[in-house]
Amino acid sequence: MSPENLLNIKKSEDRRKLEDHIRKAHQKSLDLAMEMVHKEFGDDLEAALADDSFVKKVQYKIKNNRGIYRKGYRQLEELEARENHQAMFAYAAELDLIAEHIPHKNRFLGYYPFSGTDFYWARIFKKVVFEDISFDCKEELPTTWWGVEDCSLERRDSIVRILTLLNIVTHSNLEFLSQDADICRDNNKFNNNKSTLLLKGGCDVLEYIDKRFKDKKLKYGSIIIADSMNVFEDIKDRFLRENYHKQFYLRGENFIAPYAMELKNAYIFIKK
Repeated sequence: MSPENLLNIKKSEDRRKLEDHIRKAHQKSLDLAMEMVHKEFGDDLEAALADDSFVKKVQYKIKNNRGIYRKGYRQLEELEARENHQAMFAYAAELDLIAEHIPHKNRFLGYYPFSGTDFYWARIFKKVVFEDISFDCKEELPTTWWGVEDCSLERRDSIVRILTLLNIVTHSNLEFLSQDADICRDNNKFNNNKSTLLLKGGCDVLEYIDKRFKDKKLKYGSIIIADSMNVFEDIKDRFLRENYHKQFYLRGENFIAPYAMELKNAYIFIKK
């Protein structure tokens, strides 16, 4: 199933220009970074990220575009307020479509590694654990799109407060883990048949699973994948081996909401 144009968003010229501005800054940053990785490491991204001096060079190279990207999101917050939070409510409506296809037992706990400030997902779970190494971090990290101030406790509280006032998030059962989501620790083991795993926003799903679980079985009752770096067929093949089947596909609409990257190409996999 691929719902399209369900939300019927009417974009103003200001919104179209600003979204285009944000997307271009994001893409230019990626292009510059990957060009440097290609030249110096032959496309070995893991080796590139392990080289501190190289990472600093990349950060310097994309600094201007990353600044444009972040400033664009701040401007988007102001535009949303002027236009009655149109995209924020549309994002919530997309989540409601997804929620209809998640088994009830898997909506008690959602686990969202690499979440950034995308706290909208608390709308469809009774509790959500958001995990990001940037939370309360004191210095800029090479793999994050949000700034240090964006992921601070004060800023997170402000975002949750806005989402709550708009009735997008209807409860306060949110937990934040500030740590490396690639490493499995006792307090972030949610790999059970009552939980839902959410991977979104350009995440390399297969690399994450290989690093995090190694020889362990995936036991999540549901898994949501959105806007992955991986080819869908590769993801599907991996999950089939783990005894999952594809339940639902949401293409998503072409808009950007504050605090979150776009929600595109969302797939739900259910444990058999």
